[in-house]
Amino acid sequence: MIVAGLLVAASCSTNPSARTNASARRAPSDTLGCLDTLQATDSMATIVKMSVAAQDSTAKLPPDFEQLFVESFRPRFVIPSKLPLSVVIGEQPCDSLGFRCVGGVLDLGAVAYVRANGDGTLSDAIVVDETVTPALAKNLNAALVAMSRAKEVPWFEKPDSISLVIRVAPDEGADTVLAARRLFKAVIPRYSSPFSYATMPEAGVDPAYPLNARLAGIEDSVTLAFTVRADGLIAAESMDLVDANYREFVASVFNALSRARYHPARLGDCAVATRMKQRFVFKAPQ
Repeated sequence: MIVAGLLVAASCSTNPSARTNASARRAPSDTLGCLDTLQATDSMATIVKMSVAAQDSTAKLPPDFEQLFVESFRPRFVIPSKLPLSVVIGEQPCDSLGFRCVGGVLDLGAVAYVRANGDGTLSDAIVVDETVTPALAKNLNAALVAMSRAKEVPWFEKPDSISLVIRVAPDEGADTVLAARRLFKAVIPRYSSPFSYATMPEAGVDPAYPLNARLAGIEDSVTLAFTVRADGLIAAESMDLVDANYREFVASVFNALSRARYHPARLGDCAVATRMKQRFVFKAPQ
């Protein structure tokens, strides 16, 4: 497992307890340990930023809502001194299907779904640990809780509450990331070894058709994003619902994925964890 080098962007952080200046280095190896045997080609300097948007694409936030939200969040967010990274994504160029790439880069990110209330509080928070970095997900949640207790969520007039999606992710374009959205800097290793994404089991993933929906002739499709670990199992904390209409279908897909074992992604000769997205379609029998 690899530790990302973290460099606090002092110009945009007001939390002195979170300042660090750690260089990239390897963490103690995990169970498989193969990733630790690979030599990184180089490192990529990134800005880890926060984006805040309404979950409903038709809803409009006040023009300065995102900036004010991040400004309130940042002093409450403790930047982890170490972030062991293990999730690899492909680096361009890739084949026409985007399945095989010339190299790979370690990934970092988390997303929170939360309801902002007109009284300055937050409720119903759910944090998805996309890249299986518990320290990042934990500190993201803790900062949101602190914001809510202080009632420092930016004010909005209507409606009474707004469902938000909050993303924390790196961006290579340091010059293009607005200062108001910056959380910290990170130096992330990348590799020139050939990379291929995870693939489904030979038997596939076959979610059960919900009985009531089958009897009613109801159809649906469920799209999920999730992390396939190096052992082929799905990291439960990483599952993120992208699109669906009925809860029964979503629950069926979650249950099926919890039992599935994928063929893991590969970086060179090593099995590695990766992030992927998959759509499951339910067609009523004719």
